[in-house]
Amino acid sequence: MSKLRVLVSGASVAGPALAYWLVRAGCKVTVVERAPILRTNGQGVDVRDTARDVIKRMGIFDRIRDKSSHEEGLKIVDSNDRCLSRFGVDESGKGDSLTSDVEILRGELAGILFDVTKDDVSYIFGDMVESLEETEKEVGVNFANGTPTTAFDLVVAADGLGSKIRGIAFGNGHSHIRSLDSYTSYFSIPPGDTDTMWSRVHWVKGGRCMLLRPDNVGRTRAFLSLTAYDKSDERLVRFEKASKEGIPAQKLLVQELFQDADWEISRILKGMQESEDFYMQHVAQVRLNRWSSGRVTVVGDAGYAPSPFTGMGTSIAFIGAYVLAGEISRQPNDIPAALESYERVLRPYVESVQKLPPGIPWIVNPQSALGIRVFETVIRGVGLLSATGLATLFSKLAAYLPIGGDSFKLPDYEAFRQ
Repeated sequence: MSKLRVLVSGASVAGPALAYWLVRAGCKVTVVERAPILRTNGQGVDVRDTARDVIKRMGIFDRIRDKSSHEEGLKIVDSNDRCLSRFGVDESGKGDSLTSDVEILRGELAGILFDVTKDDVSYIFGDMVESLEETEKEVGVNFANGTPTTAFDLVVAADGLGSKIRGIAFGNGHSHIRSLDSYTSYFSIPPGDTDTMWSRVHWVKGGRCMLLRPDNVGRTRAFLSLTAYDKSDERLVRFEKASKEGIPAQKLLVQELFQDADWEISRILKGMQESEDFYMQHVAQVRLNRWSSGRVTVVGDAGYAPSPFTGMGTSIAFIGAYVLAGEISRQPNDIPAALESYERVLRPYVESVQKLPPGIPWIVNPQSALGIRVFETVIRGVGLLSATGLATLFSKLAAYLPIGGDSFKLPDYEAFRQ
């Protein structure tokens, strides 16, 4: 029997990770990426829970950890940079803290994944899927920028929150997206005298949050996040409009909405205006009634983005790639059945991760000055409890913020034992 022909759309994390396992499942894999070259920018991402077992089985765990930021932990600070509470790095990968020992820039992670797949996978850069024509036995793929029309046995969307493939297969309606009424801007700035190997985060009224993190390439990674209490907040409308107008408009809006903040905002905004790696993200989840339509399916953020508030987006991408390829290896002659098994095995875990605690993210993004004072008082109390050695309680409170989900046991696939 000839090898299954699989097209994967997206060459960031989920796509190459899936390609790695599909090759081991006996497939002929093509990855198409709309960017002209491999994307090397992006903020830090971490790998937690069972995903650590996946990257160990791929043989890249040590490579990833060697390129980690070596962040020592996260400090929550007030406007004078005084530490209210601190969360040391989580070396277990179980989500016992707000930061992990496997924290790597997305671009560097993409580079590692490309290196371990480029000899076995065909990569097409600078193109994207324009349309799909599915029959009972295959999917004809028409590309936008000159790649000849080609038939595949399976097409997989690994092209992120705004997935075009998902739109083609399931429709472009907003019903697939659960907005968390939040936008985050990411960029790097020059390191400053106050920067250490500890990340620092500070909140100000208006549901605004500022975060500075170290990296391994001599820059400081900045995050500016704004969360509204409800969809009637006019700032959300302005963010949505700016997201369609390009980076200059986005920077202008962020400058306006954050310029009255305190702490290190002047330095951060100056760095933002000079940054060449700025990007803005709508914070949302993807919720699909089904993960497959005929011979088209989804993996990672394209199919079940959990949102940055869970801290599990990259981890779910690795786990999803492993399970999807594994189920295909079990039923290579029945793609629809393999896709059904993929969803049955993984969906309960995904839903557990996507289930945010009550009030998240709004309860940790106060809108008023009074709310900020109450929040800082609570955080200071948590820090005091931690300092007195009540680590168990501290961990539970820490876990209430951005880390969730039940543990997931990786299935054992015979094809991957070789």
